[in-house]
Amino acid sequence: MEDTVGAPWIAIGGSCRENITCAVSASPGGKEHPMSRRTAARDPWVWGQALLGALVIFGVPRAAHLLGLPAPGHLWQVLGGVVLGAGALGMVIGALTLGPNLTPATEPLPDGQLVTRGIYHLVRHPIYLGVSLVLCGYSLLRAGGWAGAVVLIVSIAYFEQKARVEEAWLSKRVPGYEEYRSRVSRIIPGGWH
Repeated sequence: MEDTVGAPWIAIGGSCRENITCAVSASPGGKEHPMSRRTAARDPWVWGQALLGALVIFGVPRAAHLLGLPAPGHLWQVLGGVVLGAGALGMVIGALTLGPNLTPATEPLPDGQLVTRGIYHLVRHPIYLGVSLVLCGYSLLRAGGWAGAVVLIVSIAYFEQKARVEEAWLSKRVPGYEEYRSRVSRIIPGGWH
């Protein structure tokens, strides 16, 4: 595989190749859909995810240093680890549950199916919630509560907008999506639809 298109919805670390491999191996038979990488490469929302991740990974520690903030205390580090772990678990469960329907792009795969079981019974976009929690947890670990709060708000706001674009496609292409959308929260369990 070429190392040209990343799957930033999975990664805090590792190369683009490793992240695509994770996505491919999540599908039955480990086969990547031929449209997945081409569509993702053209999708500005995928590149936005990569930028968001890079800004958090490199920007949060740098901002804390420039502001002269003390290192986060033990409580923030423990909380950060728990939040990061919960987010990573949610991402993995979401990816495995989607199986061959998994794509980082906002445009669904041509032969994609509606998945409503498992974690998708609780929220429509658990991977977006997971990425937001991973970024928040990382920020808590590196810079404390202020950073975690800001990053969580910004990342949820970003993924809310990305989900709206994605759902416009899903509503047109996937039978039953409108009914599913009317009863299951978008990103935050029990939150707005």
